[in-house]
Amino acid sequence: MPWVDLAAKFEQDASLPAIQRVLQSGQLIGGGEVEQLESAMAEWMHRGHAIGVSSGTSALELALRAMGVGAGDEVIVPAVSFVATLGAVLRVGATPVVVDVLSSGPWIDPQAAANAVTPSTRLVIPVHLYGTAAPPLDIGVPILDDACQAVCPGGPSFGALTALSFYPTKTLGGVGDGGMILTDDARTAAQLRRMRNHGFDETGHVVEPHGTNARLDALKAAVLLAQLGTLPAELERRRSVANALDGVVGHRAVPRSGDGPVSIYAFCHPSRDTVARSLNEQGISTVVYYPRMVHEHDAIRGRVRVAGSLGNAARYCSTTLSIPCHGGLTGPQVAHMVQTLERVL
Repeated sequence: MPWVDLAAKFEQDASLPAIQRVLQSGQLIGGGEVEQLESAMAEWMHRGHAIGVSSGTSALELALRAMGVGAGDEVIVPAVSFVATLGAVLRVGATPVVVDVLSSGPWIDPQAAANAVTPSTRLVIPVHLYGTAAPPLDIGVPILDDACQAVCPGGPSFGALTALSFYPTKTLGGVGDGGMILTDDARTAAQLRRMRNHGFDETGHVVEPHGTNARLDALKAAVLLAQLGTLPAELERRRSVANALDGVVGHRAVPRSGDGPVSIYAFCHPSRDTVARSLNEQGISTVVYYPRMVHEHDAIRGRVRVAGSLGNAARYCSTTLSIPCHGGLTGPQVAHMVQTLERVL
């Protein structure tokens, strides 16, 4: 049972006709497909503007630059996240300030974040991990949402800017990398559109600061548009699978919000590695998404400020395991997972 069968996924939707349509149009960069996707995502996520970019990582980095973050600034981040969250902060020259997560789930602890604020704090990045919204933050600094795992209609988008990802295994996954930035501010949206296109202004002759090549191409946008019609069914199937798994995983399951997407199904177990081996022996793929806290990578260690104890984060990183949960799973496959979990947990 592979983590996900992307080949089967794209064969079953309207992706191939969409790709053919773009190839026949000759409009491979920008154009109507990108604009339609931006309009749809802004409406879905209840924001005024959406700017398609080349990846979720680009979305985070461009958003930070648009918010004026740079050298000498501090950005508060949770200790449990993908490396891209901190990587974007480092690339703009700022210092990540790592704080603990909740005891009830791997999302940023509002009190820990509040305790970490200093005069150098420029903003905070809550990560809506596994598709569930992080708790609301009111700590007196701007918010940049990392919602790369939480794309869905009405998904979490609290901050001045929100970063999304369309990586192939996401709830709305494309053919390769892709991302988007959401905002309600028209001036910021216009700035981001320039920044993603080498910094060119509307005339196409004047280059503004912080420009790069981070455009979302038309082929990827067309595939994502083709999936929008089937995404509600995909999300509902993921919830159904997760509910079936909950029946045997029980209190070990990482909590989920009822209206959020199940981007990743995760549970905690003190003998995680033993459980993973038992599941693998039965043909069930497993993934340890965050085997270490995000700042413990050699390339990052020493370039951050750690604020307070990280006991909850350390516990999640040492005990959390993920198993398949997506719309392509069949009834027999789900039953096999349930029966196997009953034996090994």
